[in-house]
Amino acid sequence: TVAKLTAPGGTSRYDFMVSNTSFMRGPLLGERDGQELAMALDTSKIPNAAKLLPLFKDETIRRAGKTYAVPIFWGYDSVIYNKKKIPEDAALTQSWKVLFDDKYAGRVALRDDAHQSIAAAALSMGHKKPFEMDKKDLDEVTRFLIAKKKNFRTMWTQFGEAVNMMSSGEIDAMYGWIVMRAVLQRRGLDVTNNWPSDGLLFWNQAAFIPKNAPNAAEAHAVLNAMCGVEYGIALTRETEYLVTSAGTAAALSAADRRKFGYDILERGLNLVPLAWPKSMDSWIEAWGRVKAA
Repeated sequence: TVAKLTAPGGTSRYDFMVSNTSFMRGPLLGERDGQELAMALDTSKIPNAAKLLPLFKDETIRRAGKTYAVPIFWGYDSVIYNKKKIPEDAALTQSWKVLFDDKYAGRVALRDDAHQSIAAAALSMGHKKPFEMDKKDLDEVTRFLIAKKKNFRTMWTQFGEAVNMMSSGEIDAMYGWIVMRAVLQRRGLDVTNNWPSDGLLFWNQAAFIPKNAPNAAEAHAVLNAMCGVEYGIALTRETEYLVTSAGTAAALSAADRRKFGYDILERGLNLVPLAWPKSMDSWIEAWGRVKAA
């Protein structure tokens, strides 16, 4: 999304865009007032944007009293596991450690991704803020991953690959996404996600209107609808991703709020927003060493 927005003509080619809030905040705003690539939103046309869950009120992107982007939906990455093979109530299960412990060697899969997989390993080792690690910490995590690499059945790269390995019984646990849990459960598998006590990786995506969007009025209407209850319930029911609308959370049953994770603040977890590390190049180089080992 950022690449499309910053490309020549990008601010006039699209009416409406959505991207990861943490990753696009800097490029969207620019270094100083007046360099924004998004238009200042007319908040009178998006009243639903004022009704966000408390967790996301500070995620709205603002500058100098103007609003440029509003968080719409969110989710978390965790361990997807087979409840028939791995006990739900075990302390090990409710931790990223379940992917690295020798107990499940050969029955787990990690994602082939420097960003998320290094972060998950770091959390399992006790690094509460993995994206703030220095070189010494990163080297320690890299050595750990190399030592544990033999435990991984594979490191998946594609959605279908990961889901099919769980479906076939080839693996019992993996680094996974909310929608993977949904697909597997709809196939009839007794799987769920864990709630890592060492830190839950979570993210949100915000919507904005490019600075020179040709249909700004219609884009405001879409944004308001996406902040509304009707859209929120439809999205959560279909994909199991969560929305930032407080009204949507209130409209769901207590059981559904807990199933999907709307009670995230009540769980007392260490919430770790996905963010860029100090040096992404260093993380990519470290991941290369893990894969080559």
